[in-house]
Formats: sequence, structure tokens, C-alpha cells
Amino acid sequence: MPRLPVLFPPTHPHMRKGVLVVGAGVVGLTTALELSNQYGDSLSITLIAKDLPGDVSPLYTSPKAGAHWTSSNSKENKQWQLVTYKRLKQLSEIPESFVVPYPLYQGDIVPEGCEAPPFEEPWYKDLVEDYEFLGSDPKKFPQVANLHVFKSYSISTTLYLVYLLSQCKKNGITIKRHTIASLQEAENFVLANGNKPDVVVNCTGLQYNQLNGCYDPKLVPVKGYVLLIENTLPYQTTFKHPKLTPDAKDGEFLMLFPRAEGGSVLGGIYDRNFTRFDTSIDADYAGRLVTKATTYMPELGRTRDIKVSTHTIGFRPERQGGARIGVDINNRKIVHNYGNGNSGYIESWGAAQSTVDSVAQVLFDNPKL
Repeated sequence: MPRLPVLFPPTHPHMRKGVLVVGAGVVGLTTALELSNQYGDSLSITLIAKDLPGDVSPLYTSPKAGAHWTSSNSKENKQWQLVTYKRLKQLSEIPESFVVPYPLYQGDIVPEGCEAPPFEEPWYKDLVEDYEFLGSDPKKFPQVANLHVFKSYSISTTLYLVYLLSQCKKNGITIKRHTIASLQEAENFVLANGNKPDVVVNCTGLQYNQLNGCYDPKLVPVKGYVLLIENTLPYQTTFKHPKLTPDAKDGEFLMLFPRAEGGSVLGGIYDRNFTRFDTSIDADYAGRLVTKATTYMPELGRTRDIKVSTHTIGFRPERQGGARIGVDINNRKIVHNYGNGNSGYIESWGAAQSTVDSVAQVLFDNPKL
């Protein structure tokens, strides 16, 4: 009797399109999860990465971020940020996500003898919750002008990344620690279903320029340096700082983000002028940062009462002109999602949606509407 052909159901792994996501920072994990959420029955998804949540590596940026939601009028990709704001609100209702709502106070530090810059209302003031312009509050935030507040979200980075990873596993995504030397090598990776990927999603961040045959001159590292302190406040702050004042150097600002598990992240700096990937402790910077924090946020306590737990130094994958998202113009099997700079968490869900649309365009010739 002749053997009958094997008929696979639509959801059988051998009939699914194969997608390989490279990178397990917040961008890679969010993209893999969004692919699964939207096309899980049609795709066999594998995520590979050299670094996974819980790892410590100088170029594994996501665990080192301050991680909250804000934006500025100069930011590109505002729709991505708005999508993420709404998703963070949903996640804040899930305790194991470690996303927590807090009021976020923003303003400009104006030391005595300096003039406050003109105030420009944020583009999102009517799109976020509880926005209010306060002007100033000398007791709560001395020498801070243009003070405004709205409901934002603080993210405990490593715990949130572990949550995303667990959701990927729950959705059936294969996770594997694996290092590639090139995107061509990724194209030849054998997936769990035994096939090579139909699409490779490049979420390698700053490490893209370390891959053979890859170089993006617009992708540059920007050094960040924050302190994890035991002290905390029931709100967040981000205060801009005039350049080159006695208590700040070029690129410095002041931020404080409370964490769900206790303590706070205190920062920070955008250092575009560093000469090497140095992760050594800078006692002068840390001391200056603590002094600023207690000066402009006196509810935090006295300088000598600040208990520093960890110095955290990382390098943001900043792409001049904005993140690169979309199908590679020279290779339709590659879809990029990298270069969010300091907006990785802020843009993550919106950028993931755009990436999913690009993947769908390649695989199904019709992006999901």
C-alpha cells in the first residue's frame, strides 16, 4: 500500500515561517515577544544572544539603564514612545513586570545668578495622565524652574528583562545563548524546527558594528554613569542642568528613579567624549552627583546619609538621526531594529510594532494592519 503524504496542520512547526531574533536587550526581547503575540501561530521564533538577562557585560546596555518613560520635543519617533507609554501602563498592573507608576517631576536647574531658559510645553502634555505645570516649588525642589509633573513609569531593568524573557519562553520562543560573527552566519543558523530562518531580526545594538561585514557610521556609543542608592523618594525627577556650572560638567543632568524592590537609580550623564570603554569608578563624578541630589532634592536627606550600593556604567547605542528599523535595502532577509540610544525602554514597544510590520511585509507580503 503506498504511503500517504504527511499533511501538517497550519500550526505544525515545520510549516511555520522561521524568524531568528539576534540580541536580548530590551529591544530584542520586546521584538521577539511582539512577533509572538501577533503572529505566534504562523512563526517559529528563536532568539539568540551572547548576553542574557542577569549577565554583566560592558556592552550589554539594557540592564544598566535608569529606565523610565519621558520624552522631549526634539525626539523623533514620538508615536513609538506613545505606544510604549500605553503599554507600560498595562504592565504596571502586573506585579512581576516590576513596572511601577510614579509622578515624574521635570524642570531646569537654575543656580543663583543664572537665568531660567524659556519654557516649552512638552508635546505629550495632553496624551499622558495627570500633567500639570507647577512653575516652581522652592521647598521641594530649590532652584528648579519650569517645573512640571505627570504620571510616568519606573522600570527595574534586570527584573523587567527577566520578566520579558519568561514571557518569551511562555509563548514558545526558543532562547539560546549563542554568539555570531556576522549576520550571514545568523542567516545559516539552524532553528529548533530544523530549518534556516526566513528572516533574521537584527537587535544587536552597539555590537552591530563589531559584526563582520557590518558598519553603520551613524551608530556611536554614549557613556552613561548612574548610582544605585538605598535611599528613595515616592516620585521620579529629571532636571536639566546648565552646562559647565560649578556643580556640573558638560553632558551632566540630574535624575532619580525609584525602584519597585527598593532604593533608587541616581544619575546621570551623556558622555560623548570618552576615549575608551572605561568602567572604573569616578569618585569625583559620584561625589558631585550625590551633592547635587541632596541640594536640589532635599527630601532625599543629607549628603552623608546617601548610601551608595553600586556604580553602574554603560554605553548607549545612539544612532544619529534615530533608530534604524526596517528591511535591509541590500538583503531582504534582514530586518533591523537598533540604535535607540537612551530611548530603548521609552521606544521599545512602538519600535517592536514597526519591526513586526517589516517582518510581516517580508514573510507575508502584507504587513499586519
